[in-house]
Amino acid sequence: MNKNRIRVGIMADGLGRKGMGTAVVLEELVREYTTTFKDEVEVVLLYREGECTHALCESTESVKIRIINLPKYRGFFSYLWFFIFTKEKFDIIHFPRPSFHPFFWLLKVFGKTKKIVATFHGAPESKDIPIFETGMNRFNRTMIMHWGQYFIDGVIADSDSAVEPIASYYKIPMKKITGILLATKRSPRKQERSDDEEKQRLEEKYGIRFPYILSVGRLDPHKNVHRMVEAFANLKKTQNTQHQLVIVGGRHEPEYSKKVDAMIKKDNLENEIYIAPFIEEEDLPLLYQHADFFVFVSLSEGFGLPLLEAMQNGTPIITSSVSAMPEVTDGAAMTVNPWSVEEIQDAIKTLLTDNRKREELREKGFERLKDFSWQKTAEETYGVYKTVLGK
Repeated sequence: MNKNRIRVGIMADGLGRKGMGTAVVLEELVREYTTTFKDEVEVVLLYREGECTHALCESTESVKIRIINLPKYRGFFSYLWFFIFTKEKFDIIHFPRPSFHPFFWLLKVFGKTKKIVATFHGAPESKDIPIFETGMNRFNRTMIMHWGQYFIDGVIADSDSAVEPIASYYKIPMKKITGILLATKRSPRKQERSDDEEKQRLEEKYGIRFPYILSVGRLDPHKNVHRMVEAFANLKKTQNTQHQLVIVGGRHEPEYSKKVDAMIKKDNLENEIYIAPFIEEEDLPLLYQHADFFVFVSLSEGFGLPLLEAMQNGTPIITSSVSAMPEVTDGAAMTVNPWSVEEIQDAIKTLLTDNRKREELREKGFERLKDFSWQKTAEETYGVYKTVLGK
């Protein structure tokens, strides 16, 4: 065993959150560090007692944070107790998403870790981009803005495009931020079924109607679902298309979800635009594979994991010409101005009618996908660890 291994405590409460890209990133990073990089990195998962049911929490070295039983704010005070009184020592504590405890900096003040590294999965590029916030999220972000520049030693962004927005939004020096591209989740082994059997499974289990266009993303304002819905509704009025628009991810921000639902109802498109129930992980590849194409027109993304999922499953892509989307797709998608309903509409119309263009994008997607791997992501993250430790 390498005595110079870096001991990294990773905040792992989010491990196993179904349907969340941040959970996928954390899972794959831990897998790489417990296999490929086990001689360089000693991973310790940190989570509250009873909060992690993922298999990795059983197979990986862990520290379970004792729950302090209080009527309110148990999580807040449990972590605070851990930050101050734990006897564990780390070279690095890594927060894999920016929703971390507002008094994270106490870990350094009380000598529990030498350095703090945080992953930020994006930030709005301008004040015009709406984001979903709760009161607690807003408070946490304010604390990061105030203390982050002093106590966070290294920040990882999911792309080079996200570096400047993160620096501006969280007030962290750009020299501390490194862009590291992600990869796609390893697909479950595909079961041996015919196309007809797979379609029947999607129809019976989830109510999917064929043919369909796919979009993946929760109903949050920055996902720009309302403009996609408007573009599709306009096409339904002017084109004789039989396609259904299937939106996977579910309702989230309450007011925005109501807005999208109202748009669908106003145009009597309840049978044409389908907000699907939760899709089991084993069935998600089938959903991509049987879609005629994929639409992902967010206003802002730190990366956009669904883009790689679409490439992996041979699904042609329409995506935004802003934020990280062009960097991720790099010519393997049709790009549109996400603020323009007309451009989104024209792109959808093109792929509905141009089989040759769909095949071209499918092949480009397969080629672009070769540039991404979790081993590469983990290696570059390990490089950040070494840099902040001066190794």
